[in-house]
Amino acid sequence: MRLSTRSTYGLRALIELGLASGRGPLSATVIAEKQSLSAAYLEQLLHRLKKHGLVTSIRGPKGGYILAKESDQISIGEIVRALDGSPASRNGNTESARTQQIVDAVFRCVHERLAHALDEVSLHNLCDEVRELAEEPLDHRYVFHI
Repeated sequence: MRLSTRSTYGLRALIELGLASGRGPLSATVIAEKQSLSAAYLEQLLHRLKKHGLVTSIRGPKGGYILAKESDQISIGEIVRALDGSPASRNGNTESARTQQIVDAVFRCVHERLAHALDEVSLHNLCDEVRELAEEPLDHRYVFHI
């Protein structure tokens, strides 16, 4: 099972915010550049994440986005649900009502188990994993010398 493009892009943005936590807001443009994403699409995702209480926006010339909670308080399951919504709305058309019932039952069962597993992983865990896999400490990307 794969995450949707929307969830994947949203996770990438939140990882950037998690890695930059405590250093001030990041603009959608900066996040988009770092992750090679469309800034316009990323703005839509960040708006959805804001609506679900996962990010906060700060206005002004030095504004941008920050995490609304500590990264260890944000589960991957919460992020996926905020970005992808209800799994029932994503089922395709099937041949019969009976077939649809079977597909729905299987999907519900798998989704419940996946949702539970994703709820066990925090954004903080994911940021730690990204730091560990990087060849250089990612925190150094946000240090500016004048």
